[in-house]
Amino acid sequence: MNRKINKVIAAGITVSMINGAIIPAFAAENTKTVEDKNNSIVLNSSTSDENTNTLGGQTSKTKKIITLDELIKSAVDNSDKLALKEKELKLYDDKLDLQDEKDDFSDDNNLRTGNDKVDDFPSDKLKLQKKQTAQSEAFLQDQITNDVTKRYNSIILKKIDIDKLKTGLEIKNNDLDALKMKVSVGLAIPNQLEDKQIELNKAQDEIKAKENSLRNNLDYLGVLTNLNLSDYTLDSSISYEILKIDGSLDEYLDDKIDSYLKYNDEIIKLTDDYMHELREEDMNKLSYYENKVVKVNKNDYYEIDGDGNKTFNTQEYCLAIVSYVQQYLNAFNNYQSYLEGRYSLAEAKVKLDDSKKSLKNVLKENYSTLCDLENQIKRLNEQIISNNTKLRSLKAKVDLGIITENDYKAELLKSKDLDNSLMNLIDTYNILKNSIEKPWVLSSN
Repeated sequence: MNRKINKVIAAGITVSMINGAIIPAFAAENTKTVEDKNNSIVLNSSTSDENTNTLGGQTSKTKKIITLDELIKSAVDNSDKLALKEKELKLYDDKLDLQDEKDDFSDDNNLRTGNDKVDDFPSDKLKLQKKQTAQSEAFLQDQITNDVTKRYNSIILKKIDIDKLKTGLEIKNNDLDALKMKVSVGLAIPNQLEDKQIELNKAQDEIKAKENSLRNNLDYLGVLTNLNLSDYTLDSSISYEILKIDGSLDEYLDDKIDSYLKYNDEIIKLTDDYMHELREEDMNKLSYYENKVVKVNKNDYYEIDGDGNKTFNTQEYCLAIVSYVQQYLNAFNNYQSYLEGRYSLAEAKVKLDDSKKSLKNVLKENYSTLCDLENQIKRLNEQIISNNTKLRSLKAKVDLGIITENDYKAELLKSKDLDNSLMNLIDTYNILKNSIEKPWVLSSN
């Protein structure tokens, strides 16, 4: 998308079909070009002369051009969330080391159940959670890339919009000058002049508001990338390549969703196997936990001294009773944990299944919109081609003196509206396409 040749050539867009993709080719007066790189379409738009400085007739570059890829790399390097992910991975390493020590202690003190799936469950779950965290780190990089790309393209589109508004302001100024001449010779009334001035002031206000918004957008992108973007010129290019799916849409989306939620599935399967083994060991019954409680026999706390006198050790008995009560409470708690775990597993299965269905529905809707956008882009190009023919006719009328140059520029401005619409369509297309190819960018986590 998003050389000055003879002014006789009208601004416009032509369309070619290459490898199934549409190539919007912007004409010279719009100062946009098209390149075909590796089957992807890149729209280049020069929105301003902010990267040059003119002094004494000499033009020199004053700002370095920065690309989207460079901004993405800076944002990734500057991300506190990614740094936190590294700490989370280190946390899982520490947890696994601690779990190994717990397992060794259980082995040394004969505390294992003898069922490997039950005994290894805590360690196996931690390993899966670590893998899931590593995957989420990669997903987070894609989310950062997606966020920076959307902000970057929004800035480019806003710059183009401002340039168009400035062209419109130039036309309004020319109209105002022409109207002043008419008023001076009595062909127009002063009130018309006042109305035109109000219209011009509104246009200036709109430009100022959009420039303030653009400045805020640039500042925030600078915060994300830790760069002072006032020192750079953004590379105004946006690629467009049609999404091609081999095979059925359902299979394609299922594969994407399965990749996205792979470790959710694996953790649920691991937990399901664990719960099954608990049932096999009768650990799903309260009696299992009750049988672990060491019962207190009061007779065990009578002591006989050397003279045969029998005394009752009240202190040891009380301590044993306290321990017995605590063990029984633990038995209830352990059984309650089993019941809650069984429900949590069932709930997790339902939620995961619902998430898959909901996500697939969203992706299908996005794909339908994507197909519609492809058609809109085709139709818009056809409209632009037709409009270019009209512009060439109008330019001929300028040369013949039938209409003024300013009238022609006003029609040219309408043509730029079509160009901008095309750029916005392509931007929306790319956002939806990315959500289908990488559904995890839709998540904030």
